[in-house]
Order: sequence, then C-alpha cells, then structure tokens
Amino acid sequence: MITFDSEAARYLFTGGAIVGAVALLFVGYKIGRWLGDLSTSKTIAGKEQELFTAQKGFKSLYEQELGTLRTENATLAEKVKNAEAKVEEYRKKAAGFGGLFNSGGKRADAMYALLLENEALEEALHKQNEKMHVERTDAVAESLRNTGYRRVLLSQLMNDDRIKDVVAEIMSSDRHLPAPGEGREP
Repeated sequence: MITFDSEAARYLFTGGAIVGAVALLFVGYKIGRWLGDLSTSKTIAGKEQELFTAQKGFKSLYEQELGTLRTENATLAEKVKNAEAKVEEYRKKAAGFGGLFNSGGKRADAMYALLLENEALEEALHKQNEKMHVERTDAVAESLRNTGYRRVLLSQLMNDDRIKDVVAEIMSSDRHLPAPGEGREP
C-alpha cells in the first residue's frame, strides 16, 4: 500500500487514479464499441453478399427462363405461320380438286371463296351450338330449381293444419267424392 506524507497528496493521487480509471474505461468502451461496429459491419457485409449472390442467381435463372420462353414462343409462331401456309395451300388445292378447276380461272377462285365461306359458316355453327348448349343447360337448371320450389311449396301447403282438416273432411264424406269409374266416359 502506498503511504503519503500529506493528506492533499493522497487526495491528488486518488483523484488522478479515478480520472485515469474513468479515462481507461472510456477508452475501453470506445475500443469495444469500435470492435462491435467492425464485427457488425462484417456480418452485414456477409449477409449482403449472400443476398446479392441469391439475387444474382435468381436473376440469371429468370433471364434463362425468359430466353427459353422467347425461343419457344418464336418456334411456336413459326409453326403457326407454317400451319397457316399449309392450310392456305390445301384450300387452293381443294378449290382445284378433281381437275375441274385446274385452269386457275374464275371457277377455281369461286370454289376457293366457297371453301372459305364454308369454313366461316362451320365456325359460326359451332359457336351457335355451344351457345345453345349453355342455354339448354341453364333452362334445365332453372326448371329443376322451379320444380324444387313447387315441391317445397306443396309440402308446406300439405303440412298446414287447415288443409289437413279440409282433406280429412273430404275423405270422411263419401258424397263429395265421385265413385271410382264414375265420371269417365268410354
């Protein structure tokens, strides 16, 4: 233990030690905080790098799928174009079928126009049939719904006590009911 000659020196030393300890604690706090910030920034940088890598992977996958779809779309468009050309060629061949209209004149053009009109009429007929099918289905559903309503109404009517009393009265009275076979004409 340290001994001091005067009381003032002891207070001065104790005050200096306290100030030194506080300064040391402050410097330690700042160094700890700096190390914590450094560790946190490294962790954040690592997480950002992971996210960037994942995002980059998703972007490349997206671009790859987009390229595949564009290629497929172009292929399908080319196939449609070829199919339309073949259909057009078959229409022209059908218009000149059998050698009757091989000359390519007005008759072949008329036959071609008739084929186009026939295709348009068939398509319109198909649409009309689909429309009528839907309408018939709706009409049957409505009829079933109406029948169900009538059945419910009739059952409610038959469960009414007044109606039951009237039916029982008619059933007990033979004079109100015609005899079986009576009232029919041969």
